[in-house]
This record gives sequence, C-alpha cells and structure tokens, in this order.
Amino acid sequence: MSRLTLATIAHHTFIAGALGPHSVVLDLGAATAPFATAVTEMKGCRCHAVEASSAVAALIPSSHLLAAHHLALAGTDGRATLSLLGSGVASGRLGVPAGGACPAAEEVETVTLDTLMARLGLDCADLVKVDVEGAEIAMFDAASDDTLSRVDQFTVEFHDFMDPTLGPGVLRVKSRLERLGFAAVVFTRRFHGDVLFAHRDRLRLSAIDVAALRAAKYWRGARRMLARRTCPG
Repeated sequence: MSRLTLATIAHHTFIAGALGPHSVVLDLGAATAPFATAVTEMKGCRCHAVEASSAVAALIPSSHLLAAHHLALAGTDGRATLSLLGSGVASGRLGVPAGGACPAAEEVETVTLDTLMARLGLDCADLVKVDVEGAEIAMFDAASDDTLSRVDQFTVEFHDFMDPTLGPGVLRVKSRLERLGFAAVVFTRRFHGDVLFAHRDRLRLSAIDVAALRAAKYWRGARRMLARRTCPG
C-alpha cells in the first residue's frame, strides 16, 4: 500500500498509508467511536477515544487497542457545562446555547491538547481526529507550537458550516499550522468540514507528494460526478 494512500472514515480524510500497528491515534469528539474502531480494525494500532458526553462515552467499546476517556477538549483545563443537543445518545457543545434553552446539560472536565497528551504519556501522535462541535478553534489556539509539531497529521471537522462566525478562527488555525510545517488539504467544497493537515517533515512529504494529496480532492469530485451521470434514473 502506498504511504500516501488516503482513507475517509466518518467524513474524516487522512493518510492511511502512514499508519501501522505501532501508531497512536487520538479520536477527539469520538461519539461512540466509529472512527477509532474502524482505524483499529484497519491498522491494528492503539486509539484513544475522547468523548465529552458521559452517556455516549459509556457506549464506547473498550478493548486492548481502544481506550475511552470522558473528557472535553477546550482552550483551558477545568470544568464546563456541556449542553446536550438531543435526547438519548446525543452530541453536545460546551457552553449554554443562546436563549439558555437545551434539552439537557451536564458538567464535564475540560482539558487542553497539551494536557491530554501529557496525561496519556504521549510524546507524539501519528493521527489526531478532531470533531469537537465548535470547540476546535479554542483547542488549537491553546495548544503550544511544540505539542502541535509532535503530531504527524490532523483530520479536522471545523464547524464554520454551522456557525459562519467561526470563519476567521478557522483561517487563523490553518495559517498557524502551515507556518508550523503542515500542508493543508481541504476536501469539502464549501466551508471546512473535512480538512487534512499533514506535517511535511514528520511524514517526509515532498512538494510532489503534497501536490498529489491536493489533486486527490479533485479526482474524488470527478468520480462522484461520473457516478451520478452513470447512475440509472
């Protein structure tokens, strides 16, 4: 398998060819961990699934490769209110929504990315998947340059498609990661719902490699258009 082979799981695109049995993956905003579960099955590597909702975190299937952690990624270490966005197995967002009304809420421990990696005893991470319902900007802003630079790749769902006011923050995070040596590839047509940040030096990416990753977005789009045209009816 080519080291640049891409995979998309739960709408998150990453370089699957860069992972192996000795890789360490962080699934931030794991829900019931479909992403982490699929990666462990695909690569046989160690995954940490971090989920803010206690009810949802309790449903994460634990194994020798998959560890669940009931925490919320944020810009500070401490405690915060998690507003649940539905009933039953629901996702949640930090803070109280406008108007103060939400179906349910709970208090959750918040940690920065620096604190999380230190707590897990990780010097580095091969892949960090980020889907933390709008808290991603604060999480990246609070992370040190050193911590960010010890990650091979991030696959991020920014939530500017839900809240356009996040746009400037998204661009700020993107610019910072590029300054730290990451190549940014946006796979979504509008907004930033599926963004890959691949560290050029850690993954030994040449300019040609980066161009190939960016071209993959257009190949995928072309295949989808062809499939729609050839689909009967």
